[in-house]
Amino acid sequence: MSQKARLNINIDADLKEQTHNVLNQIGLDFTTAINIYFKRIVSDNKIPFELSAKRYYSIEEVAGMNWRDDLDEIVDEWE
Repeated sequence: MSQKARLNINIDADLKEQTHNVLNQIGLDFTTAINIYFKRIVSDNKIPFELSAKRYYSIEEVAGMNWRDDLDEIVDEWE
C-alpha cells in the first residue's frame, strides 16, 4: 500500500462550497477529486485544461489599420 501524505491548501469559502455541491452531485469527495486531478497531471505531464489570458482585440485588428479614413463619410442621423 502506498504511503499517504497530507496536503493543506487555502481556498475561497464560497468556491469550496460550490465545488462541494458539484462533487456531491457527481458522487465524489474532495480527496478523490484531487487525486483524480493530480493523477491526470502526472499522466498527461500537463494541467488537464488550457490556461490563457482573455484576448482583447484592438480596433485596428477588427476594422483594419485605415479604419479612420472613412469616418467623414458616415452619415450621422443625430444631427
